Amino acid sequence: MDNHCEAYQYAVLITKRLRGELSAIEEIKLNTWLNEKPENALLLEKLQNEGTIKSDLDFLASIKTEDAWQSIMMRTQKASFTKKVYMLIQKWKFAAIFLILLSAIGLLHKKSHPVLKLEVAIPKSIQYKNDVPPGIDKAKLSLTGGSVVIIDGQTTGTVKNYAGLKITADHGIVTYHITDGNSRFIRNQYNTITIPTGCKYKIILPDGSMIWLNSASTLKFPTVFNKHERKVYLTGEAYFEVAQNKFKPFKVFSNNMIVQVLGTHFNVNAYNDEEAIKTTLLQGSVKIYCDGHSKMIVPGQQAYIKQNSSKIKIQPIDINGSVAWKNDLFIFEQEDIESVMKEVARWYDVEVEYQGKIPQSHISGSISRRNNLSQILNMLELTGGVHFSIDGRKIIVTG
Repeated sequence: MDNHCEAYQYAVLITKRLRGELSAIEEIKLNTWLNEKPENALLLEKLQNEGTIKSDLDFLASIKTEDAWQSIMMRTQKASFTKKVYMLIQKWKFAAIFLILLSAIGLLHKKSHPVLKLEVAIPKSIQYKNDVPPGIDKAKLSLTGGSVVIIDGQTTGTVKNYAGLKITADHGIVTYHITDGNSRFIRNQYNTITIPTGCKYKIILPDGSMIWLNSASTLKFPTVFNKHERKVYLTGEAYFEVAQNKFKPFKVFSNNMIVQVLGTHFNVNAYNDEEAIKTTLLQGSVKIYCDGHSKMIVPGQQAYIKQNSSKIKIQPIDINGSVAWKNDLFIFEQEDIESVMKEVARWYDVEVEYQGKIPQSHISGSISRRNNLSQILNMLELTGGVHFSIDGRKIIVTG
């Protein structure tokens, strides 16, 4: 698809967002495109500089976005680039630019606290003395017998070969293979995978369950599951795709909470420095236990348990935001700057220091976690609420 046509297609999505018509999938698609490479932002900037914006809000409200796009496509197919089509695209271009500018400065969403839209539509160069690259694939395996193995995104092949167990790695994925389930050497033994701050990794357990581990997380698991259940112990955050086995429930233990499933997809956020443990279900069914209380959740729901509490609160949730980290995205939905910076600090392995009064505004939007830290801070500065500086591995936040 021609780059200009692609830009207008995404401009349609921007219009739908402002009208409240954007689906969750379209939201992810739009924000991923805007953030995936600098060329997209530069293209929009180029379009902006090609003419004068003459649209107004009345004109914008009258646009039928899908009809406009279909008209452009149909006419383009009939004639390679007639003058009439060119003028139609020019008209749509001005509207799209204006919509992007409105979205970027957050004019259409006003609440008790201002909601600041995190966009890349208006490129802005903010120079930092230092910069920090994004997180990497890296993990520490603590194995039977006390040995420790460090693996990263370049590790491939056999990591360890016990009597009855083979551990292999393949560019960010470590897999446990049972070669002899009756071996005394591996039975009743636990391994631990630890993800350092600023890293991530994926593990495939002996039963075939796949687990994505976020930064600063630890998973303890048996090298061979017993005959009755599959138990693992989590600190931090992980996304689970549990292999189906109706005879062996899969249980995740985290603090005073237990998540029990037979086979399903779900995310558990159980960082000790967060105010609550959150379990979000994407597929199947999950039962949550906490100090004698239990509740079931269905896809699209989240179980929310405050730290040092046994009360299980069930709430609807945007599942895309809960698993954004797994898809290499930050997605913020009306979050304050301290919550945003907590996620940023974990992924970039930095310390955050606040100076002065921090604005109480809320931030919404998404950006790729594959960017350098400076690019994340540039986008946050566009909200107009905060300023940043980088001092080694420390981010200084000022109001």
